[in-house]
Amino acid sequence: MKNIAFKPAFAAVAATAALSACTMIPKYETPPVAVAQQFQYDRADNGIQAAALGWKDYFADPRLHRLIDIALERNTDLRAAALNAEAMREQYRISRAALLPSLGASGSGARQKSAGDLNGTGHGVISESYSVGLGVSSYELDLFGKARSNKQAALEGYFNSAAARDSAHLALVASVAKAYFNERTAEENMALAQKVLKSREETFRLSEIRHKAGVISAIDLRQQQALIEAAKAAYASAVQSREQARNALSVLINQPIPDDLPAGLPLNKQFVFDRLGAGLTSDVLLNRPDIRAAEHALKQANANIGAARAAFFPSISLTGSVGTASHELNNLFHAGNGTWAFAPTINIPIFTWGSLKASLDAAKIRKEIQVVNYEAAVQNAFRDVADALVAREQLDKTYHANSRQSTAYADQLRLVRLRYKHGVSSALDLLDAERSSYTADTALIATRLTMLENMADLYKALGGGLKRVTLDGSENAAQPQAR
Repeated sequence: MKNIAFKPAFAAVAATAALSACTMIPKYETPPVAVAQQFQYDRADNGIQAAALGWKDYFADPRLHRLIDIALERNTDLRAAALNAEAMREQYRISRAALLPSLGASGSGARQKSAGDLNGTGHGVISESYSVGLGVSSYELDLFGKARSNKQAALEGYFNSAAARDSAHLALVASVAKAYFNERTAEENMALAQKVLKSREETFRLSEIRHKAGVISAIDLRQQQALIEAAKAAYASAVQSREQARNALSVLINQPIPDDLPAGLPLNKQFVFDRLGAGLTSDVLLNRPDIRAAEHALKQANANIGAARAAFFPSISLTGSVGTASHELNNLFHAGNGTWAFAPTINIPIFTWGSLKASLDAAKIRKEIQVVNYEAAVQNAFRDVADALVAREQLDKTYHANSRQSTAYADQLRLVRLRYKHGVSSALDLLDAERSSYTADTALIATRLTMLENMADLYKALGGGLKRVTLDGSENAAQPQAR
């Protein structure tokens, strides 16, 4: 008979467990986004893709390595993103804890004296009471999956913040590299301006002699003097660019630039691989942390719909305790002094349909907003990659053309200067040749800087070196690779 008596209770427990395993979260499907299957200018033939490379496998300069290491340790934006991810992890753990009842222990003791007129004996009476117990307070049975939906939403919120941390990590690596390239390029422009200034000063001294001899006019002499001042102005501008690049680096690494940095490599040897393959467009979806963040935000909104749906149904809360009590402390744990209490509460929404329906509609709208945000993130990511690839393709051609142009103008300047010394070419010919040569040299340096920045941007656009965030067990996220 005892076994039969337990069957209804067992059935009730089984039914509760079955209902608790269900949620009302809509089935998630990744929104389709119309993009091409392959990138038009993906012409890398070495099979190397950014996702397989940590930043130290891609950037070759040890001086840049040191700067990136410091930035990853000290940068304020990255630290804030990492702390935000940790805060979201703890928020997920709070939501997960709501699935289990919270058990608390309590103990109390009281000793009091009552007045004789009040207790009917005419004498004051001292009474004592002691109790200890364990209790569960207002544990809500997750019959319709509200708590599980909230837990899933919190989990997706953590994934979103972890992806945002990865995005900040990747953006920081690219930003430090670009600031470093700007600093080094400015130093090259300074060296070029000094070289040109020295050459123009030598030409000016020769022209002064020819002017005194009446060979050239004062107008030609003043034009050459103007070129000298132009070279000085170019040098000052290059110094300004270098100092501003250093200021940017100081902000990125959150400290002054150290004096003990290792020597840097030449600008034409900054990368281990000079070509990165983009692969299929689906690879970008897997590797870009901003796309992962957008998708997790969409999944979070989807889970919130499940919680809003569950709010339409009754909720059952359980409060109970078990313990022992006695008027004497010595008898507290004697047989017959046990106590227990059980107080279930059911809450049935009746006149709240309007607000609950509005909450559900709002949750659905917020999901549609995240769908739009996801589509925008995908389209922007594909544009970033496509722009970087076409820029790489055309910058290669531009650089080679500028290089040939610089060589031609340098040879022209050499010949014109030689003819000028022998009185064959005019001062105007020399001025034009000097301007053309300097312009070609600065254009070549500027194009190389743009190429260096493009390679850093392409690494970032392809989600280089950052893997998909996963959980070990339930909540341990993989850290960004910084080999």
